[in-house]
Amino acid sequence: MAARASSDDRGRGSMAKESRRNRGVKTNGLVISEELKAQLEDAATVTGKAYSHLRSMGSIGGITKDEDAGAQTPSSPSEESALADRTEKARSGDEQCLAPEVLVMLPILRFLQLLCENHNRSLQDFLRNQNNKNNYNLVSETLLFLDCICGSTTGGLGLLGLYINEHNVELVNQTLETLTEYCQGPCHENQNCIAMHESNGIDIIIALILNDINPLGKKRMDLVLELKNNASKLLLAIMESRGDNENAPRQLVDVACNAYHQEEDEDFEDEEEDGGCVSTNEDGVSPKEVGHNIYILCHQLAQHNRDLAALLKPAAQEPQDAKMLQALQYYASHTAQIEIVRHDRTMEQIVFPVPQICEFLTRETKVKVYNTTERDEQGSKVSDFFER
Repeated sequence: MAARASSDDRGRGSMAKESRRNRGVKTNGLVISEELKAQLEDAATVTGKAYSHLRSMGSIGGITKDEDAGAQTPSSPSEESALADRTEKARSGDEQCLAPEVLVMLPILRFLQLLCENHNRSLQDFLRNQNNKNNYNLVSETLLFLDCICGSTTGGLGLLGLYINEHNVELVNQTLETLTEYCQGPCHENQNCIAMHESNGIDIIIALILNDINPLGKKRMDLVLELKNNASKLLLAIMESRGDNENAPRQLVDVACNAYHQEEDEDFEDEEEDGGCVSTNEDGVSPKEVGHNIYILCHQLAQHNRDLAALLKPAAQEPQDAKMLQALQYYASHTAQIEIVRHDRTMEQIVFPVPQICEFLTRETKVKVYNTTERDEQGSKVSDFFER
């Protein structure tokens, strides 16, 4: 009897399953047919791929795949908690390496940089405009990529440290170097493309120079200095030979002077630690070098801004600004300029830093080189100079 009842139960169960298969599955009042179920599964697959793509894109800014998707574009109520989570991950060093889809940009940007090497004007213009029906402005796209890496698309331009870390700082540097090569020459069209872009590219670059980048700066100051050095070179390339009156913030002068004294303080600390022997890292970028680039930028902007020109004159500084006076005197004495006449008969000034090693050249050596170097033929002047 019990065996017969069990067999009847199994029969009724199989009949119920067959009935549901034919009529559809009813869950919470909703009838889901097999066709609808298949469509939902396809939709779930597509959605999963989309979320994976967004997470991989979010890793540009330091967002890992394990983070909640809402942390990428935090809404106003949860913005503070999202930033707190990001800060905690940065402090604990839990950032993962960049996704392959993002890492592939490194050789691509390097390739674009090499295309424009040696002021290749034709390729600089070609990357901006191909004169085709479908035109791709790679200059703007590269700037937008920098915009995305630095997190300014989320309104976090002042929170660069939360987006730039050890894993993506190399990619940020390569992007800055590529943008610099787009502009050098100078290529005025590419300069304008970056300076006038709707993403406020100038603000991004100035923020990289002026803002602290922590916690990376506390662990790897050498990487931060290299980043600021590349950002200052890009700003110089954008401003090269421009005749318009751009905004010249006072903060640039302060940063240049602070960088000068930062190196002095580091040298003093190294001397104390090493018992009087100063050890310098020749492979890294020195704070003084970064400050010198910013000073040259201020020097160029001062031609169109009287207030900034007054700030850069050491004699105009008040006695209480002794540290600023010392820094400006050093930069002024180690900065030179030459005038170049272009093919269209326009003259441009090129400002450059004078290496400290030049201080050891005696006056007799300078006079001898000046009097004996070939200066008649255009093609032989440079080669003859280096032979000596």
